[in-house]
Parts: sequence; structure tokens; C-alpha cells
Amino acid sequence: MIERRSITTVTAESVLQSDVERLTGIEFACTCGRTHRVEIERLILEQGALRKVPDTIRQMGLGTKALLIADPASFAAAGEKLAGQLGGSGFDVTLCVFPEDQLYADETALVRALIELEKDTEFMIAVGSGTINDIARFVSCKAGIPYLVVATAPSMDGYASTGSPILVNGYKKTYSLQSPLAIIGDLDVIRCAPPAMIAAGVGDMAAKITALCDWLLAAVVEEEHYCEVTAELMTRALTNVATEVTAIRTSGVPGIKKLMEGLVLSGIAMQMIGNSRPASGAEHHISHYWEMLHFAAGHRPELHGIKVGAATPLIARLYAELLEADMGEWNMTEKAAAQIAEWETNLRRCYGPLAEDMIAENRSLLLSQPELDVRMNRLVRGWPELKPKLRAMLGLVPDLKALLRDAGAPAEPREIGVTRQELSDALRVAKEVRSRYTVLQLADQLGLLERFAEERTRDSFAP
Repeated sequence: MIERRSITTVTAESVLQSDVERLTGIEFACTCGRTHRVEIERLILEQGALRKVPDTIRQMGLGTKALLIADPASFAAAGEKLAGQLGGSGFDVTLCVFPEDQLYADETALVRALIELEKDTEFMIAVGSGTINDIARFVSCKAGIPYLVVATAPSMDGYASTGSPILVNGYKKTYSLQSPLAIIGDLDVIRCAPPAMIAAGVGDMAAKITALCDWLLAAVVEEEHYCEVTAELMTRALTNVATEVTAIRTSGVPGIKKLMEGLVLSGIAMQMIGNSRPASGAEHHISHYWEMLHFAAGHRPELHGIKVGAATPLIARLYAELLEADMGEWNMTEKAAAQIAEWETNLRRCYGPLAEDMIAENRSLLLSQPELDVRMNRLVRGWPELKPKLRAMLGLVPDLKALLRDAGAPAEPREIGVTRQELSDALRVAKEVRSRYTVLQLADQLGLLERFAEERTRDSFAP
């Protein structure tokens, strides 16, 4: 982790009243009982921002020797012009432009970036969006140097995050690393991103509804730490995007700025909490499962936000069913030996060579009856207060499918090439992608997951 140069102490109240640009380089004692920090020093989201990169680097004192990484599309959109500007301003810039149109943040990409990283490199510049940012974050952290991001598309919420999901042996694992010291987004560049990337950004923002529901649920059942301030920031960002979908789809500057602000704020929220809980839940686990399947099969996957968006209505439907159910009929029952054996068989079938690690990592979630009784008691006690909170969260966007379609994004898994079997399996075993409590775990503990998976798969593929 790069040492912070400065920090500004603020109050939780002022955080809720601040624009996203003013949430950089802050620390505050939160009403949740924890002290939150934001490591990003600069955030510039405006038209013509690309011109400000050389001066911003000088003002931050990052040095003059840089490694710029990009892919063909992001290099054409901004990287080539930026490299010329930096070269003409006295910077020594080494280029690492990956040749693939479809790039993965995997071992091969990391090694290729490390090969281009010269010993006297002082900082890195990631020109691009999700994958490029993940590669730069990983390599810069391991090298002990800072990095900054020049965003080229409003496609995902990881710009300000400290974690990078990396494909290792085909398994998507998130590494806790460092945030960029600066995020610079030229709205003239970003608004020209392909429509699918803009739709992906909306999909990633829509997912915050179910992610925040999962966080509320985990706070009750697992007594996980919950922060009202961070959740309020995410709710505000989501609402701003949901009300600007038409302007976003037409690439209007105000709408694109709202989307970028929401995506960056999502990453800032993750920084404040120290993990991705405010922005990622069961819908992300389903997306990661599909991505691993398609990667293993050599298929070209959809953008992360597109997959997450298609998964979100499924999880929202599960919550809606639970909210309408009779809690008096609920019961958590310890899995019998035969059920555990079936669980292991399903994981081996669905995850192949990754299964043994998945089984070992998730075995601790197979709770004993006394442990389940404790959690059921927490749920019963907390349900009267939790239920209206979940309803209010889901009510932020009553029709998620309509929102996604308004943004030009697919709203059904089959629309992104997910097969009937892949949907059925995802609803049953995607919860094992991360050992994080979500509504999928709750449904499994209540014995409701199998029925839900069958019904949703049947309905999704009905003629």
C-alpha cells in the first residue's frame, strides 16, 4: 500500500452532504462506530479532463517515469493522445498495450505487464476500465509504486476500489490491494464509449439494490457490521443513476457524469468499509460463476456489468418472495450426511478442477443445528425491523427489468447466452463463489433454494 501524502478530517454529516469530488482524501469518525478513510487524492470528471493529466501528475509529485497500460480500444480512445501529451511535457513513458480485444486480468496479463515494468518506474497509468484497472492495481501494488486511472468507459464500479478480481487457474479470486491515487475521466471520451459498456455501468449500479439488501440481511442474521452512512451514499448514487437512464443511454454529458459519479462513489464506499459488501452480493456471485464457466469453455464473455445486471432481477425476485412468505413456516435445519454428499457432488460437477478448493473454503458454512438455531432466532427477532427496510430498498427501482431495458441492457440470463442448465446451477451453487452471507445462503438454510431455482429456471426459459 502506498503511503498517504495527506488526509483531511471531516464529519459523517458533511460526508452525506458532499459531492463525490469532495470525498477524496478524507477520514471521519462515523456514526457506525468505525473510522473510515478514502485514499484517493484526486477525482476529475469533466469535459477536456485529459488535458489536465500532466499537471495533475506534477502537482501530486509522482515523478516523471511512467508505465502506461491499455488495450487496443482504450489506447485508441485516450491512451495514444495521452502518451503524446506526456511525452511532450517531459515525461518518460513506457507503453504496455495489450494486443487482445478480449483481455482477461489473469496470470498471463500480469506477467506481461511486469515484463514492461522497468526498475526505475515511479508510477503507473491505467488507461481503460475494468480489466486494465485490475491489472494496474495488482502490478503497481506488488511493485510498491502508485498508480492513477484515466477512465475511458462508465462500465463498472471498480475504479475507486482497493480490490482486484484476478483469474487464477480459472478461478476468480479478489485480492485486497490499493486504490488509485487519482481518477481522471474525460467526459468527452467516456460518452463515446460503446453503448454496451454504458449499459454495463447501469447494470452494475442496479445491482446495488440487492447488494444492499444482502448487507442488511447479513447484519441481522450474521451480526455483520453495517454502516448507515455508507449505505446512504450508495442509495443516493443509485437513485441519481435510475432517474437519468434516458440521458445516460443517449450519451448526454450530464447523464454520463451521473453514471460515472455513481460508479466511483460505489468504489469509495467499498474503501470506507474495507471490502466490497456495499456494492456486491448474490447477484455478483452469480455473475462470477457464469464468467468462470465461460472462461473455462473459451467463450467470449459478456461485460461484467451486463452479467450482473441480468442476475439482479433474479435476486430481487427471491427477496420479494421471502417478503410475502409466512415466517411462521420457516425453519433452519442442519444438513444431513446425504445432503452434504449431494452438495459436494454438485460442486464437483459445476466447478470441475476448482471444486475441492470451493468445498474446503465453504465447508464452514455448513452449520450445526445449534448454530442454525442461533441465526434463526436472530432472524425472527430482527424481521419486524428488517422487513420494511428491505421493502424500501427494493422499492428504489420497482421494475429492475424495465430499468435495464431502458438502458439498453439485457434483463434475462438467456439474453446473454446463459443456458437453462447454467442458470439452474448458478442459483444453486453460485453462493460458493464467495464465503459471504447473502439471500442465497438464507434460502438454502430455510430449505427454499431448490424450489426457487427450479421455478425461476422454468419461468426464465418458458416459451
